[in-house]
Amino acid sequence: MRKILLLIAASAIAASLHAETVSWYTATEPGYFTASGTIFDDSKDGAASDTIPLGSVVELSNPATGLSLVTTITDTLPELPEGRSAAVTASCAEKLGMMRQGTADLKISVVREGTIGRKGGSTGWYSFDLGIFSDTKEALKIYSRLIANGLMPDAEVVDGGVHLRVRYAMAYQLDDIFNRIALSGVENAELQGEVNPYL
Repeated sequence: MRKILLLIAASAIAASLHAETVSWYTATEPGYFTASGTIFDDSKDGAASDTIPLGSVVELSNPATGLSLVTTITDTLPELPEGRSAAVTASCAEKLGMMRQGTADLKISVVREGTIGRKGGSTGWYSFDLGIFSDTKEALKIYSRLIANGLMPDAEVVDGGVHLRVRYAMAYQLDDIFNRIALSGVENAELQGEVNPYL
């Protein structure tokens, strides 16, 4: 279950290239995972929106200060009161000159629309299907090798044997995980789309 956020202030966000009142936000306790699966970090740039898709690259401009930056939509804010749907991290707020007042009328421009969908399509998460092993001893050997190579495999007993998978991988982890799987003795791992565990 997602941890509740302490919102300093927030307001609605609409279409690109319009001035919108945006706030900054923070987590009430450490270890909060954003909707894109990353650990929330106040010291890093990031933004949250309920109307712009996760993974979108946006340019935020503050006409009052003349400051702007480019960041990524990494989070959603489903717990906001009605009419509030956007916020930025403290790092962004500092760089945009809006930290002290808590809110600012920002111009938001979508540079590249994200591909992490909430329902259907790509979620930004992937899994590796290693296949069904009829020989349980062989499945156990591979399972042990996967763990030894720093992975957390998923094993399920099915008709025909043991089904092995490595689940919940982000796009930036794919090459590393594929190499670790190969080191574990599996050469034909099948990459598949995965549900977003944080939505």
